[in-house]
Amino acid sequence: MNSRISLSLTILFLVIPVLAGCSGGGETRDEGSTSSMQSNAAAVSRDGNGASGFSKEDVAPMGLDLRWNYRHSGPIHQSYVANGNIYIVSSTKDYPHVLVKIDGESGLPRWTYPLEERLEHAPSVYVYPEELRSSQPDELFIVQRGRVHCVDDQYGARNYVVKCDFPISTGVSPGMENLIIGGFDMRAYGISKKDRFVNWTFLTGGGVTADAANYLNASYVGSEDGTVYKLLQGAGFVKSDCWDYRTYGAIEASPTVSGDRIYVGSRDTKVHCFSDAGEEAYLHWSTPTGKPVVSSPVVSGNSVFAVLTDDRYSVPVNEVICLDSADGKEKWRLDGYDRILFSGRDSVVLLNSAGMLMNCSSNDGRERWSLDTTACDSVQAIGQSMVFVYGEGLVQRIQVRR
Repeated sequence: MNSRISLSLTILFLVIPVLAGCSGGGETRDEGSTSSMQSNAAAVSRDGNGASGFSKEDVAPMGLDLRWNYRHSGPIHQSYVANGNIYIVSSTKDYPHVLVKIDGESGLPRWTYPLEERLEHAPSVYVYPEELRSSQPDELFIVQRGRVHCVDDQYGARNYVVKCDFPISTGVSPGMENLIIGGFDMRAYGISKKDRFVNWTFLTGGGVTADAANYLNASYVGSEDGTVYKLLQGAGFVKSDCWDYRTYGAIEASPTVSGDRIYVGSRDTKVHCFSDAGEEAYLHWSTPTGKPVVSSPVVSGNSVFAVLTDDRYSVPVNEVICLDSADGKEKWRLDGYDRILFSGRDSVVLLNSAGMLMNCSSNDGRERWSLDTTACDSVQAIGQSMVFVYGEGLVQRIQVRR
């Protein structure tokens, strides 16, 4: 039987005093099939009333729980996840573009913020240290037409706007006192949150198209010149405290900082692992993979995952590779997948361009279960859970059972 959202739940959502609102929709479903070795399920594609999504019965055989459904009253054009919450770009009768925050825990909308246009870069959230959070609420940063908007992430009120006199090429990487942003002029910029103007700028040798990775007082900036630059968030380049680590191919994805190590993928076909040793980078290992590494490495336990893409052909060839985090030795690789959704204690969840989502063992890459997500317009992750977004307005969070 088809699963339906109850009328009482629909009414509850409709009275929530948020501009975005919610509304119910008709549902149709196809049942997933189960085999002795693997479990599979598929979200039914759209009918005349919108997407139907997954039901509890669809995902239960795979050890998954449907945590919540949210039905937005308008179309969903874009979706992002930051700091455990979902942010969707939609439209209303009063605004052609609005940003709506959906609480990741409850699935309820929290606020709506008017936009001038759709987002070019993913939003980012800065969370202050615990001792400051009573006076410094979380801050959301978005880019709109050459301006950086700082929004109170609790209430959706605008804190301030900074006009940038340079062409912005990345999202905002926020720190406690400064914002790090890349420019199409091959520069990295540090903007003071207090004074709201550019404190410093640093010229690289190539395009800066990936968000910087901030850690403590440092910012690690990757450039298409093949170099990772360590800069100070408050001062930029300081000779005694900064360094550069050179690869032999463009860096197109953000570095990953895990513990005391920094991981980066490069078009030189290698995954590089090094540490910040003060005045220089100390290399632990550099593993050739045979294909350009185009994703930010994902580190979980003793494994490092990365996406490889050979785009010399009309149809790119994609693989996911798993390396040992200690020495960089290859554990396994899997063809056909081009995105690492999240990784857990002993598994990793992958997604391909055809919409097939697969959970496999992090030890050997063997499939455990799969979901057909072709009916979804976007798939995101919050911790050990998946967020399925449908253009007609349905958002679902499905949790890996503990």
